[in-house]
Amino acid sequence: MEDSEEGAVTCKVVLIGESAVGKTSIISRFTSNEFKSNTISTSGANFVTKNLIIEGESQTVKFEIWDTAGQEKYRSLAKVFYKNAAICILVFDITRKSSFTALQNYWIKEIKENASDKLSKQRI
Repeated sequence: MEDSEEGAVTCKVVLIGESAVGKTSIISRFTSNEFKSNTISTSGANFVTKNLIIEGESQTVKFEIWDTAGQEKYRSLAKVFYKNAAICILVFDITRKSSFTALQNYWIKEIKENASDKLSKQRI
């Protein structure tokens, strides 16, 4: 996290996981409090921001949220988005065991190999 121009703390967040596990839906709910039952698969990546004021602290946190595509053809692009991320959210579909297995077998290793030292050294 780093201080931004307006006095807000900027926090880069990346959501990672297989295709169609709900990454875009989680972001939509967090940023606009909406849920759409039909969403289009993300191509490459999508970027949104959300400012939150921490009550009692008079501090604003600006979340820069990256929604990465989970399709195998976009996996090599995801490495770019880990850079300088403060938070990496691993997302899976509880109705698809293969999406959880993919976190264990692919995505966690990718984060450890490509994310910043501070993020990749966290206990995953």
